[in-house]
Amino acid sequence: MAEGKRELRRQLGVLDVTAITAGIVIGAGVFVITGIGAKYAGALTWVSYAIGIIPVILVGMSTIFLNFLYPVEGGESYVYPTRIVSKPLGFLSGWGMWLALIGPIAITAQAFISYVNALPNIGTQIPIMWGALLVLVVFFVINLLGVKTVSIVQNILFLFMVAGMIIYIIWGLPHMKGANIRMGAPMGFGGVMKGASLLIFSYAGLTLAADLGEEAKNPTKTITWGIILGALVPAVLYVVSAFVSTAVIPWEQFAASDAPYATVASSFMGPFGVVFIVIVAWAAILSSHNGEQAVGARVFFGLSRDKVFGGKLAAINRFGIPAIALIATVVVAGILIVTGSIQLVAELIVAMFLYNWIITHIGVLMAPKKYPELYGKLPGIYGKKGFMVFPVIGIVVSLYLLYLQGWRALLYFAIWMAAGLIIYLIRYFTRKEEIGKLMSEWPRERYFS
Repeated sequence: MAEGKRELRRQLGVLDVTAITAGIVIGAGVFVITGIGAKYAGALTWVSYAIGIIPVILVGMSTIFLNFLYPVEGGESYVYPTRIVSKPLGFLSGWGMWLALIGPIAITAQAFISYVNALPNIGTQIPIMWGALLVLVVFFVINLLGVKTVSIVQNILFLFMVAGMIIYIIWGLPHMKGANIRMGAPMGFGGVMKGASLLIFSYAGLTLAADLGEEAKNPTKTITWGIILGALVPAVLYVVSAFVSTAVIPWEQFAASDAPYATVASSFMGPFGVVFIVIVAWAAILSSHNGEQAVGARVFFGLSRDKVFGGKLAAINRFGIPAIALIATVVVAGILIVTGSIQLVAELIVAMFLYNWIITHIGVLMAPKKYPELYGKLPGIYGKKGFMVFPVIGIVVSLYLLYLQGWRALLYFAIWMAAGLIIYLIRYFTRKEEIGKLMSEWPRERYFS
């Protein structure tokens, strides 16, 4: 193993990490999935969003704990699970999270073209597949040019998206109707909980800030605030926008629309409202796509650095980017776009994230005994025994939400994980001594020439 000359670069500040994290989290999901949640939660969709943030806050706390313990690239998705919990279970966490990011990369590329075609008075429709591939290539080039380029593009998209949603909310306030607010949930509390389990999709990605641990300035501070703000900004926007939306129009009308926020906007903004919300959706979709390419490459980079997929895949280009990992991520996303296999992957995403959250919580519970020297240096509440109540609650809540995903998602989840386990076992037992040694040590600042 030789030390390479090229390294990851610490260039990300709090705004950069927040924009990447919250940009992934908000993304396209809120503009589509909120309407699906409303079919179950009705006028109380905002309550489902408020409940949905609870497991996200819990896993956020566990992720901050682990980042304080040892900030590292690919940490939350792969490194912490493999070093603290179990090599095979940890590998499956990274394997699952890689797919959980590739799926949204393909989905957001297609969603952007769909929203372009949704503009009024568009004479020619852009073919979804070819347009999505073009989006994929454009943002691949942006990501290839370095994390600073990624963060600049992400900050612009993120700030525009947040400003647009705030305008939408404020403009809609005078148009709310008490009768719509009082309609409640069509399926009662069970419907609210089912809505919450679906709307978890809109929060998925929060803890991925910890996968940028080696590219953040002062990572203990930057990643911590990136996770905190990455949770608060989407939560506030989701809860308030869902409340306003189902108060402006009846929830049945909101739930029946393919573009629910555009339907609401058109009711009080007129034709301009459709164009306005479509442009805001563009920013949301592209910020999600940009961040997912960036973090997806880092997750695969984490898997590659232990040579499970071969050490050469961990190569860093002259801009400080894990280029081959980025290429692998984009190529698989392109295959999903061309083959039309995205719907199947979409059903896996939440299950993958919940599995990762459970493993993250278990890692926190095991860390004090596994790495007492690192645990003894943790600041504040994170070094107290009482903190351990939060990961325990997080495991229980995440298991319940995993159950609510339904048998089909769990079946696909099991198939993907079985494939990953076969790959891991073949590679591990082929080079057991070398890979076992690499997976037993912290990999920060370890590269291959």
